[in-house]
Amino acid sequence: MPSVPDGLHVDGLTLDTSGLLITARTTAAQACCRVCGRASVRVHSRYWRTFDDLPWQDRSVTWRVQVRRFRCGHCPGRIFAERVPGLGTRKARRSDRLAAAQTDIGMVPGGEAGARLSRRLAMPVSGDTVLRLIRRRGTVPSPPPRVIGIDDWAWRRGRSYGTIVCDLERRRVIDLLPGRPSAPVREWLTAHPSVTVVSRDRSGPYAEAARTGAPTATQVADRWHLLVNASEALRGVVERHQSEIRDVAHRAVHDPAGSPDLAKTKTAPTNVSSWRRDRCEAALCLHGEGLPTKEIARRLGASRNAVRRWVRAGRFMSYRRAPSSSLLDRYLPFVEARWREGQHSATVLHRELHAQGFIGSYDIVRRWASRRRQDAPARSPSARVPSTRRITRWLTADPTSLSREDLAFTEALCSAAPKLKQAAKDIRAFAELLRQNDSTGLTPWLEAAAATDLGGFVTGLRQDEPAVRAAIVEPWSNGPVEGQVNRLKLIKRSMYGRAGFDLLRKRVLHPA
Repeated sequence: MPSVPDGLHVDGLTLDTSGLLITARTTAAQACCRVCGRASVRVHSRYWRTFDDLPWQDRSVTWRVQVRRFRCGHCPGRIFAERVPGLGTRKARRSDRLAAAQTDIGMVPGGEAGARLSRRLAMPVSGDTVLRLIRRRGTVPSPPPRVIGIDDWAWRRGRSYGTIVCDLERRRVIDLLPGRPSAPVREWLTAHPSVTVVSRDRSGPYAEAARTGAPTATQVADRWHLLVNASEALRGVVERHQSEIRDVAHRAVHDPAGSPDLAKTKTAPTNVSSWRRDRCEAALCLHGEGLPTKEIARRLGASRNAVRRWVRAGRFMSYRRAPSSSLLDRYLPFVEARWREGQHSATVLHRELHAQGFIGSYDIVRRWASRRRQDAPARSPSARVPSTRRITRWLTADPTSLSREDLAFTEALCSAAPKLKQAAKDIRAFAELLRQNDSTGLTPWLEAAAATDLGGFVTGLRQDEPAVRAAIVEPWSNGPVEGQVNRLKLIKRSMYGRAGFDLLRKRVLHPA
């Protein structure tokens, strides 16, 4: 028997395959008028109300309650209906406890998924009703925050963004703000004077919002973002040494005594390279005039990443695609020997290679044999040029964690490019500075690194130096905020991008 709320008398139970029907009536002797608040005992009429309730023994439960209408003795001509205690509010078709359960279910999987789960639990409801229940629920008030973390999240990547605010002490989301300009964040901080610490990335709008909205709060730059900025600065230095990188990669495969110096090899200019050079020089000219990256990309018809790469390098870097490796490279001595012995059949060579573990196709061997028949020079193993991102990781990683080949490559590259070696040394020193929890070494590091190729990175740190110093000594970071952003993305994608900001905010603020 389901629990019976106080003030109801059960008159009958009907159990069938569709569920349990409970017939009941109210037992109160009087009811209070909603206008004047005075009690009345004058019954006008009776009618029936139906409520869906929590299931019982995997069966849906329906209440059919007889409710009375009363005449108010103080409000002329007013007739009102009595409340049904413990079941539902005025005009409700489901009990309060059923609505709470269906809302909690919908908060996690969403509308349609929540409706399917509710039907499986004998609480049938539509997906639209689940969404209405979620929107109807109020937000649980949180205690005044003291330490907060701020970060942005993409509603539609590259077009529209929002701001997430987290309480770092309680590790929960306390608000979502539309957009990521400084104005909404400043207004939010002004409305929450209890904030004393603001952890953020190195975004300019958030720094400005914290400076104007909470002038007495301590701003803390996120350490992970500082390391990412340092890595990107080093990557910009790596991109300026493409010739040294190609030279080292070539010498790693070929005999240094017998191979030409690739650093001195000149490639005949082509129309494509001239077009790339013109676009790069135009981008650098527009950047010197103070135009933003987005506007430069729009004028030149280039991507923003390409414009950032040109600006970071500071000059045009000739691009030459490295020859790709082949599955036949490691078997070249064998096939060359068999060719000199007189075996010129690609089919036989492929069969013999396959017996030795070759996993390539017949066409690879056929093309090689065709070049040999035309007296073309034998194709030597090609050099695989690592990407600038990979080289940056090698330069900043612990040498003991690198393989022997990677360590040899980095040592040869640092010997060929002393400026790159010094920049990598400074970046490793900066990372160690962040781990020491001692800000006294920041000023000497800034002075030493300003004279190297990391001058732009040092200038940005000096503009945000108080927050950088706080990042070294304070225990707070944006790590919990990044975790909440991942949770937000999961919720947003489960909504298929069809729900509004208000529904997303309700679900994100709901405690996980």
